[in-house]
Amino acid sequence: MVCLSVLAVAQIEGCASLPPSAKAESFALPANDADPLVQLATASTPSGSGSSFRPMPFSRISMDTRLALAKRASHTLDLQYYLIQDDTTGRTLLRAVRDAALRGVRVRILVDDLYTDTSEQLLLDLSATPNVEIRLFNPFPAGRTSALMKWALSLDDFSRLNHRMHNKLFIADGAFAVAGGRNIADEYFFQSHVGNFIDFDLLLAGDAVPRLESIFDSYWNSPRVYRMASIDNSPDDLAARQASFERETAGETAFASAPAAVADELGFLPFSQEADQPRLNMLSGQVETFADTPEKVSGRAEKGDDASTVTSRVLKAISEANTDVLLVSPYFVPGEVGMAALQKVRDRGVKVTLITNAVGVNDEPLASAAYATYRVRMLRMGIDIYEVSSQGLHANKDVETVIKRDSIGRSHAKIVVIDSDTTFVGSMNMDLRSSRENTEMGMFVHSHQLSQQVISLLNGIRSSGTYHLSLASDGKTLEWTAMENGTEVIYKSEPEVSFGARWKMWLLAPFVSEQML
Repeated sequence: MVCLSVLAVAQIEGCASLPPSAKAESFALPANDADPLVQLATASTPSGSGSSFRPMPFSRISMDTRLALAKRASHTLDLQYYLIQDDTTGRTLLRAVRDAALRGVRVRILVDDLYTDTSEQLLLDLSATPNVEIRLFNPFPAGRTSALMKWALSLDDFSRLNHRMHNKLFIADGAFAVAGGRNIADEYFFQSHVGNFIDFDLLLAGDAVPRLESIFDSYWNSPRVYRMASIDNSPDDLAARQASFERETAGETAFASAPAAVADELGFLPFSQEADQPRLNMLSGQVETFADTPEKVSGRAEKGDDASTVTSRVLKAISEANTDVLLVSPYFVPGEVGMAALQKVRDRGVKVTLITNAVGVNDEPLASAAYATYRVRMLRMGIDIYEVSSQGLHANKDVETVIKRDSIGRSHAKIVVIDSDTTFVGSMNMDLRSSRENTEMGMFVHSHQLSQQVISLLNGIRSSGTYHLSLASDGKTLEWTAMENGTEVIYKSEPEVSFGARWKMWLLAPFVSEQML
């Protein structure tokens, strides 16, 4: 009945269209040497060219860093995200950003429009704050309060709307940046009772930050971006909207106290506990930053032959590896181009290890169904495959103990370590949607020390948080080996998959293009 009603509305109202993308250009402000964050970043970065960085695999530390940067910002905050949810995490961070704006900090927030139906009012109310501007990437023209209505009223524009901005970036005062895999929602910071992601970000300072600012500016000023106010009919009563935001965000306590002043497993203190020191404990090295052009949404990469995309750059680096490649991707649908790159390095004897979500754990069952079709081929190539186990993560002492007991544990990290010396970190999944449809961003960090830290972290998860795949004696069927309570257990069928999930994948998978996943 609901679907019929929506279709009826769509037929009556017709398909909506976007207004002109009229907006004033704005750009990153020069870093001010008098700003405390700029001084801290300068003191924490080697003299001369180069960047400093620290890994943030632990969600509590990653959130603390964002909140501390917002609290200490003096002039600018730039946020670019695929998803900002109206939940504990989203409200807490946006309130800290609002408080910065009230201090006179210029705030620019760029959000992809796919999931804004659930956070629409929160963002609109925030945009009533002086010094705050919110823009939407590739927006839907109508049906703002419902995902179903958004699509129903835009049926003739599916080709455009199928392209999304998947980037994730947070920059404070042009001094520090946070980039990696985390969106702004409870499940990325271990606050969900349904499912939580282990994920990975970097905190960066030095040469990488102005380059990341340039990436942000290229999106912020893109013709594909619209002022939120030009898309949404928000009330003119700014005071009422400001009061509404205050009510919506007051009383959140999940992140009220900073993490204890204890170093994490990698030896890094929480940012808030170290920011008043003369310098931060950070690693240093060369960082290459890169991103897809916003014009990727025009369909220029849909054939898979655009060498300028983030995916193409990563595959090229993989194909040039000399000794070893460690791939981490929550959704792994390599396509024939990706399989060719893997075959190329395996033919040279390069060791390739893949860590991805088990089919029964993944939050995207159709992507899992597509991934499953590649497993036997990859095992025959000699690729080592580990699938993340929710049961294993709950039992693994190397994983944050704050995973809710009744939630599913999954991976959302996007990492590639090449020759144990260079680490890719970014927003890109190793699938055809990231390659051809969505915009992505990422970094190559040339640091043996960082690579070793990442490898150590992943080895801890592999040891008891994953299934190790192998071919059975017939060379055709799969086996899954896991360590459970110190005992090796071998599964002969897909673990952690219900009968209903198997049926759903079998029924729907043939009708979904890999490029959509």
